[in-house]
Amino acid sequence: MSSKDILKEIAVKVSSNPEILKNISGSEKQYQINPADSSHYYVSVSKGALQVIDGDSTSPAATISATDTLLSDLFLGKVDPVQSFMSGKLKVSGDIFGAQKLTDLMKKAGK
Repeated sequence: MSSKDILKEIAVKVSSNPEILKNISGSEKQYQINPADSSHYYVSVSKGALQVIDGDSTSPAATISATDTLLSDLFLGKVDPVQSFMSGKLKVSGDIFGAQKLTDLMKKAGK
């Protein structure tokens, strides 16, 4: 399963989880996801909703780049994002702390 497919499933879970929705309420950000081996997409957090959209964001808060496999494992909570970042397998530019919040949200929703 691709990282984009995983995020789409997580977005559905987020929309039905009041606790997670409360955490993103009031947040208005976009996170560009650039898998090295598949097409780009971005995650839009807006008005208490999470959407996965094909293409490139015009104003991402952060850009996250890695292989699609690593991104999938990251969103499923199978790998440590900090360790992946420190080893150079995961690249993040822009709001690094916001990107970390996004991956934490993915792990919560994925459970």
